[in-house]
Amino acid sequence: MKLMNKEIKNFLNDYLGTKNFELVPINKGGSDRAFFRVIVPDKTSFVFMHYGDEVEENAYWADINKFLAGIGISVPRIIAQDAKMHFILMEDLGDVDLYSQASLPWEKRREFYFQALAQIYRLHSFYLISIPFWLQLAESYGQKLYNWEHQYFLDNFVREVCKINLSSAEIATLFKELDTLSERLQKIQPSLIHRDFQSQNIMIKNGRPVMIDFQGTRRGNLYYDLGSLICDPYVKFTTEERTELIKFYYELMNPACSFDEFVQNFWEASAQRLMQALGAYGFLGSKKGKKEFLGHIDNGLDNLLMAVNNVERLEILGNLATKCRVIVAREK
Repeated sequence: MKLMNKEIKNFLNDYLGTKNFELVPINKGGSDRAFFRVIVPDKTSFVFMHYGDEVEENAYWADINKFLAGIGISVPRIIAQDAKMHFILMEDLGDVDLYSQASLPWEKRREFYFQALAQIYRLHSFYLISIPFWLQLAESYGQKLYNWEHQYFLDNFVREVCKINLSSAEIATLFKELDTLSERLQKIQPSLIHRDFQSQNIMIKNGRPVMIDFQGTRRGNLYYDLGSLICDPYVKFTTEERTELIKFYYELMNPACSFDEFVQNFWEASAQRLMQALGAYGFLGSKKGKKEFLGHIDNGLDNLLMAVNNVERLEILGNLATKCRVIVAREK
């Protein structure tokens, strides 16, 4: 998108009441949407988003924003919107996200994580039968979407990054194991989930977390969200820190299952999520030229191996991840 065009000028003029403003590109993340910080003369700032038609769920963002705000989840306030032009003007949350706090002592970060988990619990605990008729959501998790994530991992990480070409027989054996993983995940009561609930999608404003990039909200497995945050490749946790977060959510949720069963569900869903994340890093880093994503592969692989080591039934995936770990380390 051009930095400025007539349609954008007219849209911003109408809602800001001035032609005197500056547009500064915001380059962050792997999204195909365009973001700009809009600065007016009194130094007030807003964020302008322009989304295209390539990813259907981008068009769901505004209604999901309204829904999340309605159930008490902090999201950016929409100031103006032109659905036909795919323009949204929203409040500026600043540049501080949970990822940017990663170097701080745990004692200074812990409360942000507790608050973020408390907010996402409002989404997870929302009754599916009560979803508003007007709310469009992306494809629900089922065998088709789980299979897509497995293929995404194989194509964009195993083949593209690790340069491992499995035989047809090896792929069939791997996918048979991963199909059983999908079946176990589908036996868990579905919930609404964010799907990309990680540190770069949690902004910090006025000392509180605010959710962004929620256009992928859908019916799925709540443990997938927990794995996204607590096994986040962008951030390193100690075993004690990770356990503290898992226990916090378990006590918050107060599920019928035992803590051991809860933890097993967590690690299995984390393995699924980490395959998706590694596939995304390979796709964005190797095929889209966003090389910064390749820098998160080491931690992502370590986390995948950790998840697999906590699950008894993912031996083939574990062996493949170990081979990838050796290759990635050798290539550094």
